[in-house]
Amino acid sequence: MLKFRIPGKSVVERHGHFVTNEGDRNGFVLVDYYGKRKFVFQDVENGNTSFHFNPHKINVISYDDYIIKGEKLVKTLSSLGIQKTVFSRIKSVPFDHSKTEKLFEMLVSTYPNAFVYCLSDEKIGTWMGATPETLLCQHGNHGFTVSLAGTKKTVENRPWTKKEELEQAFVSSFISESLHKLDIQQVEMNGPYSYQAGPVQHLRTDFEFPLSANLLPQLIEQLHPTPAVCGLPRDFSRTLIEQIESHDRLFYTGYLGWKEPNNTQLFVNLRCCQITKGYLHLYLGGGYTKDSDPESEWFETENKARTFLDILEQIG
Repeated sequence: MLKFRIPGKSVVERHGHFVTNEGDRNGFVLVDYYGKRKFVFQDVENGNTSFHFNPHKINVISYDDYIIKGEKLVKTLSSLGIQKTVFSRIKSVPFDHSKTEKLFEMLVSTYPNAFVYCLSDEKIGTWMGATPETLLCQHGNHGFTVSLAGTKKTVENRPWTKKEELEQAFVSSFISESLHKLDIQQVEMNGPYSYQAGPVQHLRTDFEFPLSANLLPQLIEQLHPTPAVCGLPRDFSRTLIEQIESHDRLFYTGYLGWKEPNNTQLFVNLRCCQITKGYLHLYLGGGYTKDSDPESEWFETENKARTFLDILEQIG
């Protein structure tokens, strides 16, 4: 079962299941953070519309353990000269899974500018999200992507910190270099500017550029995972994340959306959760630099959790 809403469009509902995406098939695609688990949705007439709440081992880190790991991470970044990495965690909260469909409906109405989805499959389980971040869009020969990094509460009336501005600049620089590697010219940039995403806001820069169909797969590979969800240098950050995180990210910080040669809209899987019987597991991350304060980063992840928690309080 699959439901999704692209910003500015109506909700699409499909019946069927996900199959391994061999040969880079087009359609609704789902790719994990590691780029190893790749699926495409296969429509089935009169397909099953029930939810699958698969049991899954969830590693939830405590506040104290998060701070200890965060402090070690900051020291590691300083000693190794790594510009940025992303440390994520899982927050599990009780949830009446019979209200899954209601939760999706409220995400759609509450976040009109987000890509909102709900998918359920026997192999994958049930996932839901409302992500503000575009990985890559292509319409005809026109390409579009964004640099989205730095976070503060929507209600905070303060200037952006140097740490937040630097974090965003890393992502923008990475995107510019990725486009340059593929010899993509005539790139137009707009930003950085403040962008509201529900209970939090980010710094955002837009990139528009010509993009031919044959370059689409290469650019996706260049961009994923972006420094906004992994870090810089990317290979070092990937290794560091695998060492410090005690959980499997699965589809969190992967990407998903509709893909075909001249009409592609892919989104980074942020502000997402995995739903099991009786629980909702929120995947939350924060960007670390050598100037990060682990306690502040913890509360940043708590703020990001409000995307779902505010709605849970409404539906009871």
